[in-house]
Amino acid sequence: MIRGLYTAGAGMMLQMARQDVVANNLANVNTSGFKKNTAVAKAFPDMLISRLGECKEDLQKQLKVQPPVVIGRLGTGASISGIYTDFDNNNLKKTDSPCDLAITGAGYFVVQTPEGQRFTRCGEFKINSEGILTTNSGYPVLDSNDSPITIEGEFLIDEQGNISIDGENIARLKIVNFNDLQILERLGHNLLNSPEEPMVVERPEILQGYIEQSNVNAVKEMVTLISVVRAYESLQKMVQAEDETIGQAIEKVGSIN
Repeated sequence: MIRGLYTAGAGMMLQMARQDVVANNLANVNTSGFKKNTAVAKAFPDMLISRLGECKEDLQKQLKVQPPVVIGRLGTGASISGIYTDFDNNNLKKTDSPCDLAITGAGYFVVQTPEGQRFTRCGEFKINSEGILTTNSGYPVLDSNDSPITIEGEFLIDEQGNISIDGENIARLKIVNFNDLQILERLGHNLLNSPEEPMVVERPEILQGYIEQSNVNAVKEMVTLISVVRAYESLQKMVQAEDETIGQAIEKVGSIN
């Protein structure tokens, strides 16, 4: 009975973790460049259940203990194995704003923060009062020389990230990528960090006047959320049933004189 409480409790904790992931995905359904997360579960090792101590009469009418009889396996719960990010690119949205950029292939923009260089797929940029190309949070976007990009007047950005004014190249966007995207750490403000050194993408694919939309499907996430809530409620009822069973057992034992 106690094992049933632990198994149901582990399942409830798993569903709570899944709910947090789904809620975060839904909260960022309209966040440009956001990549959805998926919680992957793993089961604890099963326990083999056998029936012991069964006795049967032999031909001489003598009772003999029979070998253990395998009944089956008992699950002992599950937990979160890891949270993985789906890095598939999604549809692009046309904005016609010259500061909006979308990476159609692999890669990330590089921005400068007080904590160092960080990375993002969100290309919703702006030009601040000093003429520097920045993110919406005010972090400067870096060029191939790791310097902020200063723009004065109308400008064009080609597919390779070259920035030109009146036909003259003034800078090139720095686009980087990583060997293992799953190690990227979310930091907020749509920024990412990595423990490994990034690789410069020599031939990026960039579109000016577009932004990359989130790859979260709101309908699918809502269906998943409903499934998570129902599973949690079922496990909650299991805990209540186990608690009532234990209470009844205690009452019966206590009533024995």
